[in-house]
Amino acid sequence: MRWRHPVFVCLILALTLVAAASEAADVSVRDAWVRETPPGMTMMAGYMELRNNTSQPQVLVAASSSDFETVMIHRTIVKNGMASMGHASQIELTPNASFIFTPGGYHLMLMSPKRTLRASNRVDINLEFRSGLRLLVSFEVRK
Repeated sequence: MRWRHPVFVCLILALTLVAAASEAADVSVRDAWVRETPPGMTMMAGYMELRNNTSQPQVLVAASSSDFETVMIHRTIVKNGMASMGHASQIELTPNASFIFTPGGYHLMLMSPKRTLRASNRVDINLEFRSGLRLLVSFEVRK
């Protein structure tokens, strides 16, 4: 019964928040951007450098955004000189390493934008990891 005392409940909550903030700081994103497309396009692509600053693997399993109907992890595959895109169910970030999403490689496929996006606009995309970590990232729209 003593563990239900408000002081203990607040302490446990505070420690949980500190642990979550620490985990978020251990996974970081740099140079997050979305390629601007002509009006009426139903697909866009997002790129970034995802950094795992921990000694444990981190696994990106999903992404979402209120600015798009659907966000999926994709990769470009070139076979017999023909490029196609395929869904990637996850991205494993090795410990203390970066994974770069680039044009012609892995990217976030952003489908059915809910508003017109122009260069210098920003869109927020939630990155979801197997551990339960969620990272809100602001992507800049670029030409």
